[in-house]
Amino acid sequence: MNNFTYPADLYNLTKAEWNRKVWPHETIPALPDKDEFQKIIDVVYHASFLTEERRRIWFRVVHVSKKAIRKTGKILEDPRIVEFTSPRPFDVSELVKLAPAADPTQVLIGVCKGDSGELEIWGLIEAGTSWWEFQRHETSGARPPPNAFTLCSRKPGQINISRSGHLVLILDQGRIVKPSWRVFYEGPVADFLQRGAQELYQEVCKRIKAECYDPEGHDDDYPKRAYVFLLQRVLNRIRERFHGGTLIVTPDTIDINDTRLKDRIVIKYPCHYDDARESLVNELVKHRDYFDLHFKLWDKKQIEQDEYQQCEIEQSHYEEAEEMVKRAVGFLSSLAAVDGAVVITDKLRLLGFGAEIVASSPSLTKVKMITEFRKGIGEFRDIEFFGTRHRSAFRFCSSLEDSVAFIVSQDGETKVAKRVGSEVILWTNIDVGALGF
Repeated sequence: MNNFTYPADLYNLTKAEWNRKVWPHETIPALPDKDEFQKIIDVVYHASFLTEERRRIWFRVVHVSKKAIRKTGKILEDPRIVEFTSPRPFDVSELVKLAPAADPTQVLIGVCKGDSGELEIWGLIEAGTSWWEFQRHETSGARPPPNAFTLCSRKPGQINISRSGHLVLILDQGRIVKPSWRVFYEGPVADFLQRGAQELYQEVCKRIKAECYDPEGHDDDYPKRAYVFLLQRVLNRIRERFHGGTLIVTPDTIDINDTRLKDRIVIKYPCHYDDARESLVNELVKHRDYFDLHFKLWDKKQIEQDEYQQCEIEQSHYEEAEEMVKRAVGFLSSLAAVDGAVVITDKLRLLGFGAEIVASSPSLTKVKMITEFRKGIGEFRDIEFFGTRHRSAFRFCSSLEDSVAFIVSQDGETKVAKRVGSEVILWTNIDVGALGF
C-alpha cells in the first residue's frame, strides 16, 4: 500500500524543517500562520493542474508584504517591484491568469494579507535572472531570491517550498521527495563519470603545462565540476523544452561501429562532433589564464597600462570561450527534440541522435527507484509502471552495465538510470529544487 502525502499534511512537515539553518548566521523568516499557509498551499496546488489557453503554467509565489520587500537588503537586494493599483484576489483563477506574465526565472508573484484580512496578490517582484542562471551553471555567482516563504510549481501536483533559494521540502504527486542532485558527485553514477572528468582534468593540465590546475589548492577540482556542470546544462536545456528526451552516455572506447553499441541501439543520425569537449577544455584554460593575471594585479597599488590591457584581452578571450561552451550546450540539447535518444561518450563526444534502443533484457521486470539518496533506500517498481522512453533506457542499461541513461520527461522531471550489479537503479528528481526551483 502506497502512503500518500496531501497538501493538508504539509504545514507540520514544513514547520519541522523550516528552522534548520543552512549556515550559522542565517536569518530565518517566520512561516505564515497555519490558516494562511494552508490557503497558499491549496491555491498553488490546484493551480498547478491547470493551463492558460492550453499553455503549461509555471510560477513562483512569495509570501511577503510590500513594506518588507522595499527594505533593501533585508529581504532582497536591489528589489524592483511592480505594485498593482488595486490588489487582485489570491485564488486559483487569478493565479492561472497571471502566471504567463510572470516569468518564474526572474519574477515572483507577491502575496500577503490585505486590509480586508484576506490574502491578495499585491504585485510582482522582478528579482533578475542571475539566480536562475546560477542554478543552471551559466554563471559563477548570483543574488538569491527573497528570504521569505516561497512556493514554486513546475508541473501538475508539484510544490517546492523554499526560502532565499534554499529548498525546504518538495511535494511531488503525493510524495515528499528529496532531490538527488548529489548523484553526480557520489555513488555509482559519479563513479562512472569520474573517468571522463579525470581525463578532461589531465588534458587541461597538459594544455597549461602544469601538474595540477590550481597549484595553491584553493579549487583544484574545478575542471571536474565543470565537466559535470556541462552535462547538467545539457539536461536543463532539454528539460526547458518540455519535449522530453534521453541522453545515453557510454565509455569513449565505444564507437558507432562497435557491436556493443550496434547490438543495442540503432542510431538514425550517426555523426561525429567533439566541439563540446574542445570548447570546455579551452574555456578552462582561458579561465586559468585570466584569473592568474587578475589576482596577480589585484593587490598591486599601481597597474601599468600594458598590464591592464593584457588583463582586458584575457577577459575577452575567457568570455569568448564561455560563449563557445554555451553554443555547444545549446546544440547538444537541441538534438533531443528529434524522437530517439542522443548518444554521447564519457569524453563528451557525440556519436549520434534519433537513436532507437533495441536492446532486450528479458529478465528485467523491476527497477529499484531510490527514495533516499544518502541512505540508498529505495522501492522496487515494475517496469510496466513507466513509459516507453523509460523502459527503453532501462533495457539499455541492463544490457550494458558500463553506461548511464539520463531520462527527461515531458513534464520536466529528470532521472538517471544505471545498472549496479544485477539491479537497474533509478534516481529521481536529480535536478528539482536544489536551489529552490
